[in-house]
Amino acid sequence: MSKWISVEEAAVKYGINKEVIWLWAEMKRFPMSYEGAITAVDEESLEGFLHQNKDRITAEYIDTLEELCIGKTKICLLYAEIIGYQDKELLNQREQIARMKEIQTVIKRQNSRLRDCEKVFTEYEENFSSCWIGRICANLRRLIRLIRR
Repeated sequence: MSKWISVEEAAVKYGINKEVIWLWAEMKRFPMSYEGAITAVDEESLEGFLHQNKDRITAEYIDTLEELCIGKTKICLLYAEIIGYQDKELLNQREQIARMKEIQTVIKRQNSRLRDCEKVFTEYEENFSSCWIGRICANLRRLIRLIRR
């Protein structure tokens, strides 16, 4: 039965930097287990790997390391592309917000003008209620109320 030890314990026990152990695990040189916040490695597999590669670095090891680096580079490029798309989307959203604010300002200004017109019409309503101008004013008031809704 294999014994599992944490990456930190393995680093201390074998005198190896824990980042190097992580790298070897990512290269799938030995099994690694994640249990909660503790990451453990199979000690037998780690010892076998250390014994096998104690004197030399093999071409297979270099090829595997290169493949790992290429894979990580592809992931980084993908993340950069995603971030670029998100930046473009944020820029578009900011432009839309600016346009909406401009429209809102114009609408508020127009609403203020309509209120002013309504005030003027109500002041003169009594004078024109019985003539044709009064009917036009009443129709304009109704129109203004419909527009405001």
